[in-house]
Amino acid sequence: MREQFLPIVLMSICGLPVKAVASDLAHTTDTVETSLPDVVILSTDSQKGLTSSTPYHNIDATHIKMSGVTDIADAMNRLPGVNLRDYGGAGGLKTVSIRGLGAGHTAVVYDGVALTDCQSGQIDLSRYSLDNVSSLSLYSGDNDDIFMPARAAASASSLYINSFTAPESEDKLMHVNARMRVGAFGYYNPFARVSKRFGKASYSMNMEYIHADNDYPFKLVNGKYVTKERRQNSKMNSWHGELNGRWELGGSSILNAKLYYYDNDRDLPGPVVYYVSKTDEHLRERNFFGQIQYRGKIMPNLSLLATSKFNWAASRYNDYDDKYPGGVLDNYYIQREMYATMAVLFTPVYNLSLDYSADWSWNNLSSNLRKNIRPYRHCVLQSVAAKYRIWRMTMMGRVLYSLYLNDAKDGDAGNNHSRFSPMFSVSLQPIESSEFYLRGSYKNIFRVPTFNELYYDNYGSVNLEPEVTDQFNLGFTWHTVRLPWLSDMNFTCDGYVNHVSNKIVAVPYNLFLWRMSNLGKVRVFGIDVTFETVFPIRRGQEIAATGTYSYQRAQPRTNRNSSEWMKQVAYIPLNSGAFSLSWLNPWVNVALHSTAMSARYTTNNNLPETRIPGFIEAGVSLSHKFLFKNYSVDVRGDLLNMFNTRYEIVARYPMPGRSWKIAVELDI
Repeated sequence: MREQFLPIVLMSICGLPVKAVASDLAHTTDTVETSLPDVVILSTDSQKGLTSSTPYHNIDATHIKMSGVTDIADAMNRLPGVNLRDYGGAGGLKTVSIRGLGAGHTAVVYDGVALTDCQSGQIDLSRYSLDNVSSLSLYSGDNDDIFMPARAAASASSLYINSFTAPESEDKLMHVNARMRVGAFGYYNPFARVSKRFGKASYSMNMEYIHADNDYPFKLVNGKYVTKERRQNSKMNSWHGELNGRWELGGSSILNAKLYYYDNDRDLPGPVVYYVSKTDEHLRERNFFGQIQYRGKIMPNLSLLATSKFNWAASRYNDYDDKYPGGVLDNYYIQREMYATMAVLFTPVYNLSLDYSADWSWNNLSSNLRKNIRPYRHCVLQSVAAKYRIWRMTMMGRVLYSLYLNDAKDGDAGNNHSRFSPMFSVSLQPIESSEFYLRGSYKNIFRVPTFNELYYDNYGSVNLEPEVTDQFNLGFTWHTVRLPWLSDMNFTCDGYVNHVSNKIVAVPYNLFLWRMSNLGKVRVFGIDVTFETVFPIRRGQEIAATGTYSYQRAQPRTNRNSSEWMKQVAYIPLNSGAFSLSWLNPWVNVALHSTAMSARYTTNNNLPETRIPGFIEAGVSLSHKFLFKNYSVDVRGDLLNMFNTRYEIVARYPMPGRSWKIAVELDI
């Protein structure tokens, strides 16, 4: 009965992040400042979300603090159309898919350059620190900004993660941001960032360490028998560091460089199985990449974007069991990538922009497996795009040519693939005096099989065909400041239909191994609704309400005689949403937040025994910023899952119950 009311509840509280921040305070004494200044609405990203011809949603660092967001996974749950795979616990594997298309269809772009994993095709978001994120931007379909690498357009959706890569001030002082966070189940997480400007050059360096025992309690239900258990073999130690440089070369030309290293050493808890406690799997992952990017004008109406990158990643999986020779299974994998891209933007007249982008990349994978054929792939992407504005209408079109050449040094390689992919979008403001916009878009794109899908021993198939998607979107956006008791309100609504051919589904066997199956044809249709508003109370106080609601119907449509025909695709909820309510005041800022998801199934047959119940999970955050003359101290406490809801996102991987976190942040 509760699930029947879930869509109604979510619709009543749907919304999206409010861009509300407090202005800086001036201090003339060393005492702690306790007053709160006037609150203003930042409209840059909100305006972009309104006028974009494709669905665009953004969460910035201010909203992250204001609404009680605890990590990147939590931030992604506040966005519409997002399905997050979360295996539980701090630092656990977290991958994201948009509008029912799977994680492989989502490009994750970190500081302007797309991240890749040729082995699995999925990016683990837990590798990136929320403390170093200045904004998260989600594009469903194509990007409304045509001046970008071709790779960023080669996915059905894209998530942009922008970090704090340069000093936030123009002065030449050393800026230090340090944070210590501790929490339940043996969690502690120090973070530090240092930045400084030297004339036209600046640099920033940050480092983070996470330790978690992740031994949280859960209830094991077996019919009428209920036992209290604790998660075992779930300890992790992870750290990563970044070094960023920025040089202003004159005019509007900028050169950015980044070095990144990540190291995660963790035990794998495995699925919860009745009367079986398997606690001997281990995984170590390492990743290094370096990238350099130039952006600037080479002529008044001609701009250049050029990027190069080298990426190296290694993973080692151990399973200690007497059934293996020597009592241990020891598998390691190493992947490498070289990548280069160039984009040229030409603006012959003020309302017309033209872009040509070309990318080249080379990936390879080696391992110690019996079937180590050492595959590699060359990829060439070329994009031609145009954006034109006339009257109150903006139109954008793109054609992407993709060429994938597969080969292997010691075995049979996958098939080569090439394709032209068209994209088109339009935004219209019907009434000049009203901030009401209509938008529509179409995008055709395809995803080639990953190396795991092609070559994984006993799982892959070199004859696997790529997934092809056709995406249709039609919606509207509306902004107003004329309603009583509201200082600002944004509303968006988008309906979409996605057609997928040769759908490839990855069903998890454990945190590291996957089984692959091809569904043939899948149709996904749904609705994303967002709402954001601010209620002023009095000077220095206001309430901000935000939320999202998504409806997704993903149906296999390959064989009418199949038991999967027109059922719901595994792990995709029919209804999902999020809500947050923040009270900003001079004393203690309070944020209440909640996420909800309806029931899902672990198989496409939708059998009752494969059903994962829906859930509503809620938390509360309290924070206050103490301002001194030369520095500030921010104290925050979070109570997560405060009603101790028992739920799972992935079957047999229980999520933590009630827990807490306390963070102290120093800004100098």
